[in-house]
Amino acid sequence: MNAASGRLRPSDIAWEQFHDPHDRQTTPVRVLKADDPYTIEADFPPDFYAADPWHPHDTLYVFTKGEMRIGEEGSFFPGDIRWVKAGHIYGPEEAGPDGVTFYLVSLGGEVGLNWADIYDVPEALQDRLSTLKDLWGRVNFADVPFQEGSAPGHEVQVLHNASPRLIRERFAPDGDGFTTSHAASSLTFVLDGRLHVDGEGWFEAGDIRWAHGQQAGAPVKTDSNGATTIMIDLLA
Repeated sequence: MNAASGRLRPSDIAWEQFHDPHDRQTTPVRVLKADDPYTIEADFPPDFYAADPWHPHDTLYVFTKGEMRIGEEGSFFPGDIRWVKAGHIYGPEEAGPDGVTFYLVSLGGEVGLNWADIYDVPEALQDRLSTLKDLWGRVNFADVPFQEGSAPGHEVQVLHNASPRLIRERFAPDGDGFTTSHAASSLTFVLDGRLHVDGEGWFEAGDIRWAHGQQAGAPVKTDSNGATTIMIDLLA
């Protein structure tokens, strides 16, 4: 029987060079989760340039260090989250002078290197794109106010309320009586502090918790550091 939830610790996973069958220059990545949602951490060196790509699945970027410039979308920094629909051609991607590090979450399968000058977007994806209003989007933590959460000392920011649902949560120091909650499979990134999930132990800053399917909430507590997280709720 497969586990219903678990922990990813990027620091325990080795960096490797992302493989491009066309021998174009790529960057180091860590493959954090090799099943849906496929999740990697990418590290672009300073001024790295990648020509216009598209993804075979809806994709999320969670920026953690540095700067990424993406065509007419502008620059992205830590605190920004970007999403792009499958088949939408965008770019180019350009790292800033200090490089950029980010998580890439592919909703449906492996992240593909689909260069627009080599691969045509499949007709089925083109048809889907024609029905969508927004082909990409972005949000920054500063754009959305916190609101009261499920218990005293718990605050939430609803960053995106469609699929995927993005929620930033802030847990007060020495807090107890919190619970995990998600409507579907989810990924939770611990941005800072420490968070204890009943039956699973302590999650440190940098850890990622995954959960498959809707589950009853597990008790959660913090130590003197408190904790801040981002949850990606993978609604159908």
